[in-house]
Amino acid sequence: MLKQEQEEFEVVRTLPSHSDSIECVGFAPSGSWAAIGGMDPKMIIWDLEHSLARSTCEHEYGVTCMTWLGTSYLATGSMDGIVRLWDCRSGECVRTFRGHSDGIQSLSLSANRDYLVSASLDHTARVFDVKGFC
Repeated sequence: MLKQEQEEFEVVRTLPSHSDSIECVGFAPSGSWAAIGGMDPKMIIWDLEHSLARSTCEHEYGVTCMTWLGTSYLATGSMDGIVRLWDCRSGECVRTFRGHSDGIQSLSLSANRDYLVSASLDHTARVFDVKGFC
């Protein structure tokens, strides 16, 4: 019987900023920024290199999914069925997309970065034009 070696990896940072469950996380396409969203209900944009929260995107309901639209904008889906686009530097919501009657489960950006697709608990998917935000 072969004995397997177990490698232990060291935690290099802890980001203690959410008061409820964390539901989604994603790295920006370039750099050391990451977005972390949860049911508390907020999305926090982190500069991991400096361990700084760069901005906080406040929602009315829990954040369930997210995707980056390039390096400056982020899309989030939440339990209220609304997709929001955020300016990652300021933390301001710059656009909202409505059309779902239940929580958003998933978001995906098209390869050409022109369209954002959302999937919802209402059994529908919606396609939104996001040209100019990528």
